[in-house]
Amino acid sequence: MAPGHRLAAYLPGGASGGILPASMADLPLDFGSLDAVGCFIGSGAVVVLSEWDDLAAVARNLVRFFADESCGQCTPCRVGTVKARGLLEAPVWDRALLQDLARAMADGSICGLGQAALNPVLSLLRHFPPEALP
Repeated sequence: MAPGHRLAAYLPGGASGGILPASMADLPLDFGSLDAVGCFIGSGAVVVLSEWDDLAAVARNLVRFFADESCGQCTPCRVGTVKARGLLEAPVWDRALLQDLARAMADGSICGLGQAALNPVLSLLRHFPPEALP
């Protein structure tokens, strides 16, 4: 971490692997080990976030990336990523709707992009206190 920063969260597997709190920083980063906490190793690119980073902004940025990268072939991904992007811009997140949307995208998307696009959002909802998010 940069001087004056404290580890607050990390992405254990790149953009789609999820976001975990610093309290889980000692988890092994190998295939299957993160399943129990709803994350996965993905690309293996670890991204660290400090208390200076806005976790909601990180999630919005990741979902914007997935919306831009969607090939548009399947409706759950094409429409779902755009819908998620809009939901994350709201002053208060509709947690139930985000979770339903994530399930629909995971079940209906053709490829891994749509299936995992909302993993960062789901892991924030699962592992971080409600007051830490919109």
